[in-house]
Amino acid sequence: MTCFDEKRRLFVLGATTLVVGCFGAQSGDDSTNDDAGDEDGGDESTSGDCTQTAGTYVGDVTSFAQGTWTLTGQIIVAQDVDGLYAYTAICTHAGCVVDAPASNGRTLCPCHGSQFDGNGAVLRGPAASPLRHFAVALCDGGVYVDTTTTVSATARTPPS
Repeated sequence: MTCFDEKRRLFVLGATTLVVGCFGAQSGDDSTNDDAGDEDGGDESTSGDCTQTAGTYVGDVTSFAQGTWTLTGQIIVAQDVDGLYAYTAICTHAGCVVDAPASNGRTLCPCHGSQFDGNGAVLRGPAASPLRHFAVALCDGGVYVDTTTTVSATARTPPS
């Protein structure tokens, strides 16, 4: 399987696992998607039928300790003092997948050398745009990332 085929497979896998429901409002979310969140104001950490959670399961909440960044497929999942967040690992310059983040969260695009900080902001070009952030939801201790819902770079989901 070529690198391109693997990227396409991961994209299709992520796109086809999207289902609706069990998705709560996020702290600090100024999403450009008016449909983000529950209409009933539900809590994103509710337990119940997690098959109805919007997004792709990326691991248990305990897998993402505060102060860490984890490359999961084409998504980087991190946690800071305010909570969990996720952003794309696809460089905004030419669409290459960035390297796994270093211990300080910085990541490098292997194609043309763009560098991003631990929140996806550009530190060095040629990329001119930051990495897009996605909605994060919790259900029964699992972390789900909804790559169809773009949120503010400051949006966080508390881990509890």
